[in-house]
Amino acid sequence: MHDDRNLVEARLKRVLDERIRPAVYPESVPLDVAVWHAPGEPVPVAEGLAAEPEPIAVGARWGAPWGTSWFRVTGTVPAGWAGRTVEAVLDLGFDENMPGFQCEGLVYRPDGTPVKGLNPRNQWVRIGSPVEGGEEVRLHIEAASNPVILDYHPFVPTPLGDKDTAGSEPQYTLARMDLAVFDETVWNLVLDLEVLGELMAELPVDAPRRWEILRAVDAALDAVDLQDVNGTAAAARSRLTGVLSAPAVPPPTASAPSATPTSTRRGCGRCARPSARWPAPPPT
Repeated sequence: MHDDRNLVEARLKRVLDERIRPAVYPESVPLDVAVWHAPGEPVPVAEGLAAEPEPIAVGARWGAPWGTSWFRVTGTVPAGWAGRTVEAVLDLGFDENMPGFQCEGLVYRPDGTPVKGLNPRNQWVRIGSPVEGGEEVRLHIEAASNPVILDYHPFVPTPLGDKDTAGSEPQYTLARMDLAVFDETVWNLVLDLEVLGELMAELPVDAPRRWEILRAVDAALDAVDLQDVNGTAAAARSRLTGVLSAPAVPPPTASAPSATPTSTRRGCGRCARPSARWPAPPPT
């Protein structure tokens, strides 16, 4: 059999990165953003909410080392999005290659109740599912500009570890502040392909299960129209049903009894996969 494993695995990474993940949010509009930088130590929530922020644009630098900044984001859900799921996508300037150890945020409603945290791999806030269109959105973000100490070359000498030596140079670039339509089918396709790709990489190259997954992934990618990912995601997911419903690793075949008991229990690659996102009540 022709060994096209490297080609399919490279194709999976490329199509996920360049086409499928971006299609999770097929439509978006920018939010208006303003920021207030707290002097010194973090302030009580009521003070942060009451502070008068100044406008800031996506692409601007913000956040002195170990500082706290309060962002206010406002906008209106387009009327044409009625009936769809809408989220705020709030990227403070995260490096998604690291799960943490950098800037972070906590989102509040105008009344001071917390909604959820923001981190490099969790940048969304549910606005409504479905929305009616025309909802006014107002959120506040208490953002900590923790400097990156454990960088790609960790444990090298750095002045950033102490506030007295860290200076005041802004550490982050505001990356994205949008209202966006959320396509749950595409999101699920991303998770399906990620789980199968990671499982495939853990199996021996000569394992039949690995090749079964490879063929299913290749078929799913064939079903994706790169010019219409959202319209073809469901068809692509249907090509993966068989391999996702099977055990992650096939149980061993029956053999002669062994003096040592063995377990045939196997884990499932989708065990940690959430069945749905956790919506927050719409902000007022």
